[in-house]
Amino acid sequence: MMFYLAKILQALGIADVGYALFVGLTEEKSMGKELWLLGIGVVVFYLGRFLETRATGS
Repeated sequence: MMFYLAKILQALGIADVGYALFVGLTEEKSMGKELWLLGIGVVVFYLGRFLETRATGS
């Protein structure tokens, strides 16, 4: 069960990074918002990665 939660978190992290890119390309003066979303996406992805290693034991 934790493995699937980890994969969902990784997918959400990648989606958030994609959304950050979209925001950066479509909104004016949005560098701060883009970097904030990028940071959140990276943290969520690595949280999922951490849980995945705990679930699989490798």
